[in-house]
Amino acid sequence: MRVAVLNPFFGKDFTKSARWFARSRGRVQRHPDYLATAAAVLEQAGHEVFFLDAQAKNWPNEVVLPPLREFRADLFVYQASTPSIDADIDSARFFKESLGGLHVLVGPHVSAEPEDTLSRSGGAVDAVCRHEYDYTVRDLANGVSLEACSGISYLRNGVYEENPDRPYIENLDELPFPAWQHIDLKDYWDGAKLHPFLTQITGRGCRHQCSFCQLPQIMYGHGYRTHSVDYVIEEMLRNKQMFPDLKEIMFEDDTLTMRVARDRLVAMCEAMIERKVGLCWSANARVDLNDLEILKLMKRSGCRMLCVGFEFGKQEILNNVRKGTTVEQMRQFAENAAKAGIRIHGCFMFGGPGETRETAEMTIQLATELNIDTAQFSGVVAYPGTAYYDWAKESGALVPKRWRDWVTEDFEQAGIVNLPELGTDEINAFIDLGLRRFYLRPKQMVRMLRRIRTWADLKAKLFGLSSFVNYLRGAS
Repeated sequence: MRVAVLNPFFGKDFTKSARWFARSRGRVQRHPDYLATAAAVLEQAGHEVFFLDAQAKNWPNEVVLPPLREFRADLFVYQASTPSIDADIDSARFFKESLGGLHVLVGPHVSAEPEDTLSRSGGAVDAVCRHEYDYTVRDLANGVSLEACSGISYLRNGVYEENPDRPYIENLDELPFPAWQHIDLKDYWDGAKLHPFLTQITGRGCRHQCSFCQLPQIMYGHGYRTHSVDYVIEEMLRNKQMFPDLKEIMFEDDTLTMRVARDRLVAMCEAMIERKVGLCWSANARVDLNDLEILKLMKRSGCRMLCVGFEFGKQEILNNVRKGTTVEQMRQFAENAAKAGIRIHGCFMFGGPGETRETAEMTIQLATELNIDTAQFSGVVAYPGTAYYDWAKESGALVPKRWRDWVTEDFEQAGIVNLPELGTDEINAFIDLGLRRFYLRPKQMVRMLRRIRTWADLKAKLFGLSSFVNYLRGAS
């Protein structure tokens, strides 16, 4: 079968592949890693695939139509998100009316809201693939009927039908490497990473219970299923061979460094050294990684930067979102990472249950006190299917009345919860305040200048500076 796998356009520089679906303040564009893996599964099964990240290219449907018409797809698979869902449905409608075929949507939003998605599509969407979808789309391409395909929802004679869930893939090593041959690496930027960079997923799911985190709750579960160390190293080497100019790998596991996987992390680092992979790498991390020797080993293996969810400066708010970490761990982790020579990109948020102006100030103060290199600030986003969304809805804190309102008219993240002591406008103001206080300190400016040691460093910092200045102009 001929299958079109698409990340359709919604708005300029919008991203559906990051944890927050929005046009980021740093103008980050992240690779569609899970979608590219599903495309590779289809190719492995013998299907011909047309893969296009139209969102990364900012290509509207009218630009995509001519090559799609030439390809003559039988099955269309679309990546969808909460703010873009109506536009994603419109894309399916546009291509269905133009080209025919079977049209299905994948991703966290449609997994959490399958009936709403199908209902509002008015027949434009034939099915929704819920949760982990690699083998679901493969079955559809193999000719399995809607009625017999596990993991999908569809309408039959206008009536909502939901097939049984598909079991999670137990052995991730049976998956092929992502179909990165279909992308242009230059379409993806992140001021915190060396350019060009590429994401890699070494495991799916997360054992932690953070109430706002959507991928474990909606898509991949609270177990941590991992690729073998050999698989991870082979994928890194393949990526390096495919992209000779590649400067950095970003491991996008929800948390590569979680306590239950420390032995595997050590084995990965040792294998990178032994096999002379020769690539810088970054990863998501938790502040409970406080083993200085492991951090030093990570550094020796090529770890350049860790993206760390500090989140809040008040312990009570951390507890309210079930983060499972302490402020004291944050301080110790930041110091140990600095001793190991690993750069830290800190992630901070406003809008947890019980948040006040005082606790928001504490978060900004903590960010400026920690020994870290870069930072981002955002409002907690209540995505359907998460415990945080349920809390916000039940408590009356949820503001938007339509999915499009999850972002602003400029496609940037919007405050969407109105708390008793912190409104949406105040959350947005604290985001701007946090960015200004963190980055406009003379000490921070000097620190960032001293970190520029290579041409790749300079390119990343110039991109980040340009994005930051443009954002501040729009915010002022």
